[in-house]
Amino acid sequence: MLKLEAWILWLIGAICFIIAGIMKIIKKEYFSGISFIILGGTYITFSIINHKGINKIRKNTLSDEELKNMDNELRELITEGERIKAIKKYRIVTGAGLIEAKEYVDSLSK
Repeated sequence: MLKLEAWILWLIGAICFIIAGIMKIIKKEYFSGISFIILGGTYITFSIINHKGINKIRKNTLSDEELKNMDNELRELITEGERIKAIKKYRIVTGAGLIEAKEYVDSLSK
């Protein structure tokens, strides 16, 4: 999955490929021009698909009961010395980033 910044870079790359393709077509280099345009379209398609996937993961919200159960499981993992597993579990369940998950697990261990 792509983060927002990476998604924007993919779009910029796609626009550059499309512009290069148009310039090639203007110079009557049709094969390379069409190739660049197809490549740009592919970049746009994949970036949109990945961006939608990110938004789906981030929209998964937990109910209060599920959050309490997860907190208890994370606390158990922390007391067993499995802090990294707790961070992994939090990331999988919530779709959070590494830093956010680490901060959350650290807040539970206090």
